[in-house]
Amino acid sequence: MTYQLEISFKPVYELVISMHTFLCKSWYKKIDLGMEWPQKVQASLSPEFADQLEKIDTGLEWKLLQLLAYVSPNNDKVDDFLLWLKSLSLGQLYETLSPYIQTFPEDFRAVRDRLHDVLAEWNQVYFKHVDQSTISRLQSAVENISALDGMNAYEQAAQLTNGFCFEPVNGLEKLVLIPQFHFQPGNIVFSFGSLTICYYAARIEPSSDEDDPSLQLYRLLRSLSEKSRLRILRFLRDEPRSFIEVVRHLGISKGITHDHISNLRSAGLLNAHIVGESISAYSLRVERIRQIESELLDYLGINEMF
Repeated sequence: MTYQLEISFKPVYELVISMHTFLCKSWYKKIDLGMEWPQKVQASLSPEFADQLEKIDTGLEWKLLQLLAYVSPNNDKVDDFLLWLKSLSLGQLYETLSPYIQTFPEDFRAVRDRLHDVLAEWNQVYFKHVDQSTISRLQSAVENISALDGMNAYEQAAQLTNGFCFEPVNGLEKLVLIPQFHFQPGNIVFSFGSLTICYYAARIEPSSDEDDPSLQLYRLLRSLSEKSRLRILRFLRDEPRSFIEVVRHLGISKGITHDHISNLRSAGLLNAHIVGESISAYSLRVERIRQIESELLDYLGINEMF
């Protein structure tokens, strides 16, 4: 049992994910952009638009938007996608999405109009001003994947996503991987039965002083600075374990355990085994452990000296 793997990027995808990142307030302290980013964006919004964003349903409606962005035949350019979305009749909406979902909002036309208007406004006030070099680097992330040659779809996905292992379960026919910048270091998964879409952290580093360690190295070393996290790594060394098994092994609360696992996951030290949109188990990502010494020596410049 296997699935088809597609690796794709269109600016429309980053438009949607940039807005997703702003709406996902629980991640503000985790994203590479830092707390300053949402504060700066918030200050640029009109009170009316800020109020609109507060009322967005990030459940079914938002999930439908992810699917529409992917299946649109006009998603090469943001303006073309917005025009396509606005022009769809109710019948065309159902026809476009019915191969992937069976549950639709009650007033689908009103939902579509609301999503279009908010996304169009977000494009005007924020996304049009995003540094185009970021968009170019996301495109390059798709074009420069020759290092994955020889790997199967499962292995390629795990490598690109820094440890997301999409299990080839019955019914999953296609996995689409889309590099994203705004939600780094997190990955976002949407399951539509036979189709799964994963926006994965492209690991694009912001500009910084040359003496600064990369965010990836800093996150990696910081994730190891807590005894419970080391215990988690040791516990997962032999076989995949469920979240509850990790909680019971540590003997601490679910919330604290989740934070520890999140830190280790963001550093790429754990595999997260994905079924649908859920993580069924975690396992140790041995290859990442083996990279620690080399990356630290590279940063210190010791490899160049000896």
